[in-house]
Amino acid sequence: MKHTKLFIAFVSILVMLGVTSCSSGSDDEPTNPTPTNPTERKLIIEAGANSWLDENGNARETRGAVITTQTLQNFSMHWNQDGDIYANYTVNRGSDGKWIPTPTNGGGNTWPVMDDTSVSFYAHTAGSFNYFNYNGGNRYISFNSEEASGFQNDLLLSKITNVTYSGTGGVIWFMFDHACAAVEFNIQITNKLKSEKLNGGSLTVDSVKLKHIASGGDCYYSAGSGNHIGEWKNLRDYTNYTLTQAAMTVGTDAQPLPCNTMFIIPQTLDADAKLEVGYTLPGQTGKVTEISLENTKWEAGHLYPINIVLGTKLIFGTTQTENP
Repeated sequence: MKHTKLFIAFVSILVMLGVTSCSSGSDDEPTNPTPTNPTERKLIIEAGANSWLDENGNARETRGAVITTQTLQNFSMHWNQDGDIYANYTVNRGSDGKWIPTPTNGGGNTWPVMDDTSVSFYAHTAGSFNYFNYNGGNRYISFNSEEASGFQNDLLLSKITNVTYSGTGGVIWFMFDHACAAVEFNIQITNKLKSEKLNGGSLTVDSVKLKHIASGGDCYYSAGSGNHIGEWKNLRDYTNYTLTQAAMTVGTDAQPLPCNTMFIIPQTLDADAKLEVGYTLPGQTGKVTEISLENTKWEAGHLYPINIVLGTKLIFGTTQTENP
């Protein structure tokens, strides 16, 4: 994983380690349910969500707005046989904690076929399910990440392929993978900036924008069996994300931006990608500076806590000789 460290501009964007693991049991696999009565052929759904990971593959917690096993409440499901889509479902968690699969075209929650032919199930929490019928039939989710963080969706995908009623007892067990990258932002100033240029005072940040980020794309389910997500393709709709528009007094201790957790389509950022910081100094308003994010790589299922450190060269164009 590439760390972005912009000490040349004396603005550091650092991947911060040491965040505690997810709370015990929050993302464990669901308890294996009892198979249904063969004469009823009921379709039973169980679901859980894998944890976010750091660059070393360790579980990480996020600040909020993410889906875990405990917070997963609903998703969409589709099943097909021999390459054709037969039915779409909405699946909701009931008050008793059990999942209720409901076909969108009517019908009950029985196993989708009467014989023991193998079928496949595909599930997702956001976006639109598509079936591209060539090269073996590729299933994918078309997804757009909203520009406003408060309205973003946490996209999770799962699939169970080529299963039969007799082999499952009617139980389909989804373990969802996070298809987006999660990014959280903190901001601070350096001790040198505070003591030598602000005379011990503070700096006010008026706005922070994340610019030229692909907000749309297609996530293809992986080939073969298993629930792991596949490759993102057709990235599009490059846009700007507003991380904050409220004035913040920034000191030498890192503080989170109010955008909370941002869900970003996995991508390697190009030369146009940057952070734009608007700020105010005593007697000086409307100041703006930009921080390059070129070659920053954000991968699916990983959480990236990012620290924006504002130093003397960025703000005043002077030379900084020490790290923040």
